[in-house]
Amino acid sequence: MDLKKLVYFITIAEEGQITRAANRLHIGQPPLSMQLKALEDELGVMLIKRNNKIFELTPAGETFYKRAKEVINSIDGMIAEVKEQQEGIRGKLSLGTVMSCVPYLPPLLKLFKEKYPLISFQLWEEDSQRIEELLLNKDIELGIVRLPFQSKEMTEMRNLSIHHIQSEPLVALQPSSGTLFKGTTIPIQELKDQPLLVLHGQGDYNVFHKFIETCNSFGFNPNITCESPDVTTLMTLADSGLGIAIVPKIALQIKMCNTLSYAEIIPSINSETALIWIEHGYLSKAAQNFKDILIHHLK
Repeated sequence: MDLKKLVYFITIAEEGQITRAANRLHIGQPPLSMQLKALEDELGVMLIKRNNKIFELTPAGETFYKRAKEVINSIDGMIAEVKEQQEGIRGKLSLGTVMSCVPYLPPLLKLFKEKYPLISFQLWEEDSQRIEELLLNKDIELGIVRLPFQSKEMTEMRNLSIHHIQSEPLVALQPSSGTLFKGTTIPIQELKDQPLLVLHGQGDYNVFHKFIETCNSFGFNPNITCESPDVTTLMTLADSGLGIAIVPKIALQIKMCNTLSYAEIIPSINSETALIWIEHGYLSKAAQNFKDILIHHLK
């Protein structure tokens, strides 16, 4: 059925006569009358009682008018929604982040929602290698990862764009009642023989390996009690006295850190955070807007 016929019928029903309906539609009366007759013939029912110049809806006409309005309103809504998605003001944005970078998100998401309140989020918390897989599979549009998570050659081969966000040092966490350190720094040698809880994800090379190599360069192998990709798990275990957690400094923004004390490891072992996306892949307007806010906010 031609949608134009629905619009014509709705207008006739609302105006109550052909003349006013034709004026509203900016067409002639005879063509409009012909369209109405064609619609009734197509449906096989009378939609309007013709009493002189005044038209009255039949019961079938009332039902058809209601349904026709629903169809037109639905189409209008669909068009508006598609346009809003194109403009990046409506829709869903899929993001991936490594768990240790979650503290970056609340202020970014708040800023984004204030500007684009009709955008919803789908968040994936995975390790850096899994974030890359989600990007390549188009399950997410943007990923926040810890560098390095693969070789430069592999990054180029996968056509990944990388925007460096921030560099932050690793810190050691102990319960507030702990005695390993009292100040705000701790020489890495003092971690020798201590039970350590370390951040570990999959990948060719990551901050876990960086920490191990630094310990080795100072003549010892770290005593690793637990490895986990979840920074909150490490903090919980440290709070219970199981060991010293080694985490990026951003983790201090997690509320549960209130029961822990920290010291920056010397020499500094920096963990770099980056935003990644497929270099020549499609980015929705919503993803572009989020990327712009992140880059501006964390520059």
